Amino acid sequence: MEFSPFMIFVLFLSFLAISYFVGMLIHSAFMYEDKSNIKRNSNKAWILCMSAGVGITFWMFAYGYYANFYASARFG
Repeated sequence: MEFSPFMIFVLFLSFLAISYFVGMLIHSAFMYEDKSNIKRNSNKAWILCMSAGVGITFWMFAYGYYANFYASARFG
């Protein structure tokens, strides 16, 4: 399968958008817990949650790529 530059651009933008919103979900869940050592508008908490969103989204994309190309070729 060949990837065109536009397809890679769309995949990159969708990865950024999904990871941003996953990070927002993690951040809202994290900040409404009783965290006494982290302030409400903390940059540390924001960076932590955004990196967790990138990690979760990376694993979703990696598993989707694996399931679509390798697992279907081996089991299908």
